[in-house]
Amino acid sequence: MPNVIITISRQLGSGGSFIGKELARTLGYAYFDREILAMATKKLGREEASLEGREERLSAFIENLIRPFIFGSPEVAYTPPPLLPVYDSEIFEAEAAIIRDIAGRHDAVIVGRGAFHILREEPGLVNVFLHAPRKFRTGRVMELYEIKNMEEARSLIEDSDRNRGKFINAKTGANWTDARNYDLCIETEKTGFEAARQMITLLTQEVKAKKLGRS
Repeated sequence: MPNVIITISRQLGSGGSFIGKELARTLGYAYFDREILAMATKKLGREEASLEGREERLSAFIENLIRPFIFGSPEVAYTPPPLLPVYDSEIFEAEAAIIRDIAGRHDAVIVGRGAFHILREEPGLVNVFLHAPRKFRTGRVMELYEIKNMEEARSLIEDSDRNRGKFINAKTGANWTDARNYDLCIETEKTGFEAARQMITLLTQEVKAKKLGRS
C-alpha cells in the first residue's frame, strides 16, 4: 500500500517546521526538512553550507557565480555564502529524487522544497499550506532568530516570500500561494499551532482510511 505523505508549504514565520515536527511525532511519521538538504549535499558531493542559501529561490547566472544569496535557508539563521557555485536546478533535481525515494519508503512529513508538486501523482498525498499575517510572522521571526530590528525581520520575510514564490513558479509552473495546489490551507495565527496540527491530523486520518477502504 502506498505511504501517506504530508507536505507542508509555509510562509516564513507561520510555524511550518514546528507544526511539521509535532505532526510527525504524534502520528509516528518520519520527518524531513533540512535532512533532505543533507542528503542532497552527499548526492552532489558538496558541503551543506554551500547549498543552504540556494534552496527555494531563483537566481541569475551571474549571481550564482559572484553574489550568492546571503541569507540561509528560510527558518534558519544567516550562513556564509557558498564558496563554489551550485545551480538551483542541481539542488531541485537532487532533492526531488530524494523526496520521491522518501515517499516510497516512509509515511512522512516533508516541509517545503516543492514536495506538493513533486509528489502530485502519489495517491496518499496530503498537501498543506500554512500562512499568517505579516505582523504575526514578523514578531515570531524576531523572537526565533533574536532579531532586534523590526524592519530587518520584515525585509527577511519579504525576501523569503518573494524568492519562494519565484522558485516554485520557475521549477513547477505553479503559483506557490494558490489554494488549488493544496488540500488544506490554514491561517496559523487564527487557529493556533495546536489546532492547526489537529486539523491536519484529521485530514490525514481520513485520507488513510479511504486508502484502506474504511469509508
